[in-house]
Amino acid sequence: MANKSDEILHREISEIDYLLVLHITELRIKKGLTQLQLSQKMKLADGFVSKVETLTERAKYNIRHLPLLAKALGVEIENLIPQKSPIYDLVILTLKKTNKINNDGSISTKKVIEVISIEPISKNED
Repeated sequence: MANKSDEILHREISEIDYLLVLHITELRIKKGLTQLQLSQKMKLADGFVSKVETLTERAKYNIRHLPLLAKALGVEIENLIPQKSPIYDLVILTLKKTNKINNDGSISTKKVIEVISIEPISKNED
C-alpha cells in the first residue's frame, strides 16, 4: 500500500556488490550481530555497515574489508563470497523508501527501504 510519504528511488550498483551486501547481511544476522556491532568489530566508523546495507548510500564493501569482515564474523574469507554468481555487470535497483510503522501503529520518522525490482543495465557495444 503506497502513501504520499513513499519515495521511489533508482540506484545503479554492480550486481556482485549487491549480492555481497545481501550475503554479508545474512551472515551478520545469523551471527546475532547488529550493524553497529559489526562496524565496531571491523574497527570502522559506527555507521559504516548501516550505510552499506541501506543501499541508497554510496558506501560499499571492497577488497580491503574482506579480511576485516572474516575476522569480525568468525569465518574464512571464502565464506564471504556469495554462492550465487552475478549474471550482469551493472544493475538498477528500484527501491521503495517508506516510513517505518511503530509498535503502537503510529508512523515513525525512520525509513524502511525495500527492493522492488532489479533490472540489468545493457551497455551498447560498438
